[in-house]
Amino acid sequence: MSAVLERLDTIIEEHRSVAAVLRAEEVDALAAALVGAKRVFLSGQGRSGNMVRALAIRFTHIGLAVNVAGEPTAGAIGAGDLLIAVSASATTKATLEHMRVAKQKGATVALVTTVQREVEHADLRLTLPIRATVPTVQHAGSLFEQAFLLVGDALAWDVQQRLGVADRTLDERHANLQ
Repeated sequence: MSAVLERLDTIIEEHRSVAAVLRAEEVDALAAALVGAKRVFLSGQGRSGNMVRALAIRFTHIGLAVNVAGEPTAGAIGAGDLLIAVSASATTKATLEHMRVAKQKGATVALVTTVQREVEHADLRLTLPIRATVPTVQHAGSLFEQAFLLVGDALAWDVQQRLGVADRTLDERHANLQ
């Protein structure tokens, strides 16, 4: 077998391990918050920020009003809005500041992280127990970022089902100025 395919098998098994230990109540609470939010804001830096942008697109296709924190087109967050803050370490300064401001303005704050400790300003959390419970052979935060994207896509599907949005509607909302 190719070394690349062996590595891919290992990565897939790591994701199976993450899925096996996710807490259903955390995932379901985040899905409900997405459905109930007036607007959704996402915050993440570095490679987590890239995953945030990918999920922002998916949530937009579903029909949610979505903003990526720090982008020029992002509006002001307020009461009734949801901020999903993504930080594996829960120490990323910009993301923590977004959480503080969102909470101050009356928004609900959800934190996606690997840490088990409480984090100030987080109303909800989705813990991806990378390294603490699920070991990884991948470099740096690769498993966290991949897992966030995969779980986020599954969340998007769940939100789509809860809102009764047909696949053809997502297709109609897909960018056509590419």
